[in-house]
Amino acid sequence: MAAEDKNMNQAQENAEIAIEELRSRYAERMREQYEYAAEKLRSERDEALRENWILQQQARAALPEQMAAAGINGGAAETSLANINAQYQGGRNDIRNEYIKELGELNGEHSEKQAEAEQGYNEKWLEYLLSLAKKEYEYAKKQG
Repeated sequence: MAAEDKNMNQAQENAEIAIEELRSRYAERMREQYEYAAEKLRSERDEALRENWILQQQARAALPEQMAAAGINGGAAETSLANINAQYQGGRNDIRNEYIKELGELNGEHSEKQAEAEQGYNEKWLEYLLSLAKKEYEYAKKQG
């Protein structure tokens, strides 16, 4: 009987270790997916910011020629330059706001997945504990 108890305890310990390893692997996979998605968002943001800067630089470079062709100089040129700068800053703000919004959505999805995984883990753990209790009850019943 001592050998049977030892085998039961070893099986229980092995099951607990396996469950915890699965939980850790799943958590790691979720973290990797989150980091991949967050890095993708950062890359998209950075690319959009680069494009916005390039467009602003192109507009600034073309401004003197456009103004001269239209016969405009002086204050109008300064106003046009200020408008280009304002558009650039507005574009930067829009890009950053979109990034923050998307990152917030990603965080929400990640948190939801973590909560679902934790709930699933807890349910499986409860099922496991109940099965152990049932086995122990049946074993004790056999013993008299």
